[in-house]
Amino acid sequence: MVSDSKVYGFFHPYCNAGGGGERVLWQAANDTLNKKSTNRIVVYTGDVDSDDEIFKNVEKRFDIHLDKQRVQFVRLSTRWAVDPNQWPVLTLLGQALGSVVLCAEAIYRYKPDYWIDTMGYPFTYFLVKLWLGIPLIVYVHFPVISEDMLGKLHPALSSLGGIKQLLKYIYWSTFMAVYHTSGRFVDIALANSTWTRNHIQRIWSFKPSVSILYPPCSTEKFISQEDLKLTTWNRENSIICLAQFRPEKRHQLIIREYAKFLRSTDLKSAPKLILMGSIRGKSDEDYVQSLKLLAAELKVPDTHVEFILDAKYQVVQEYLRKVTFGLNAMWNEHFGIAVVEYVASGLVPIVHASAGPFLDIVVPWDSESHSQSDVSDETTRTGFFFKSETDPDAKPTDMKFPRLHEAFQAASTLTDEEKLSMTKRGKQSVLNKFSDVKFDQGWDSVLERIDMMQVTGSAFPRALLILLSMFVVILGVTLFKSV
Repeated sequence: MVSDSKVYGFFHPYCNAGGGGERVLWQAANDTLNKKSTNRIVVYTGDVDSDDEIFKNVEKRFDIHLDKQRVQFVRLSTRWAVDPNQWPVLTLLGQALGSVVLCAEAIYRYKPDYWIDTMGYPFTYFLVKLWLGIPLIVYVHFPVISEDMLGKLHPALSSLGGIKQLLKYIYWSTFMAVYHTSGRFVDIALANSTWTRNHIQRIWSFKPSVSILYPPCSTEKFISQEDLKLTTWNRENSIICLAQFRPEKRHQLIIREYAKFLRSTDLKSAPKLILMGSIRGKSDEDYVQSLKLLAAELKVPDTHVEFILDAKYQVVQEYLRKVTFGLNAMWNEHFGIAVVEYVASGLVPIVHASAGPFLDIVVPWDSESHSQSDVSDETTRTGFFFKSETDPDAKPTDMKFPRLHEAFQAASTLTDEEKLSMTKRGKQSVLNKFSDVKFDQGWDSVLERIDMMQVTGSAFPRALLILLSMFVVILGVTLFKSV
């Protein structure tokens, strides 16, 4: 082994899940290998798939081809400890304690030169820092608990009342206090969006900065120079909502607002609503059935609403190439990769005015200066926003943004020339901000910062006491659950 070889340990127990978080993991791992020929990668995972199966999935899902000789997997046997199904009561606490068990196993099995958490287990940070004493880098997709969640339970601000609510507020407040402390062990903190960065910055208020590194969205693979030069609009008049069929995606709101929109417009010219997404089991199937019944109850014609379940990737891409509008109704979507795909594919986005879609993706864009604009008007707009009186943070006096049915109405009145101009600005924006190249450049700068850090070696003696205390707590919780 070459003397200057460094091992980068990526703590990602679900590395083969195939989602956006895994895309960040594998893009960062590949960039790390490409940075220096002597760099090596260790991935701590609970997946039992073979190395070859994982590599094939990475290539198929993300088109990332790793140097397999420099990647090692450390299989963890205690991943069950972070499974929420293992903790039907006090789930947050159970998963936090479970993550410490999982991390302890990972550390025991292999010690790297750098520790990188790309999944989000903040209660393991003290363990890494005190036991290993090595640089710790974290990529945060969303806060484990946020001030928004805590605020909804505050006795002075909530109408729920009761001792149960008070106890839950105390429980979450204590949890937040520990979460606040965990950031003290982090050397480099990265967030996937402005919304996430703002929340983490408030939670870890003592840190000088939390940097934004947008996830790699491969926008350069969606957009060609020819796409930016289109002069005719030839897409079908339809709206697609690409989202897993779960209540938090707010399909009921979409159907109710769409029905209201249809009652105020000419049915012949109204865009068709297409709800496309995956389902996980019987509960999701029942949810879809309830949505179909709701559409029928609200007299939405069958010709104007379509449900597409578990579509293959090729089918999804086909729809993204031919529809006009892309809809995302989720409140506080921390990033919103589906919205990036809408814009990159040339759709006009209609999104909730919150978090990632509002702050990072559907932003005003100046085509002349090729930069984000501070002014939002007809010459810089890249999409439409809405809010709802059913939003968790809704205020009766907040009328700055239209309701969804009003956004449908405004979007449907666009001329073909306006659609072309708007989508061209949107493509330029996401190509500039969310390409793989942009992520590679950002991660490269992180690696340069890591190289300047000194590996301090062994742990502080008090780590043994902390470990002993934690395992006593875990043992107590385990015994409690078994009673």
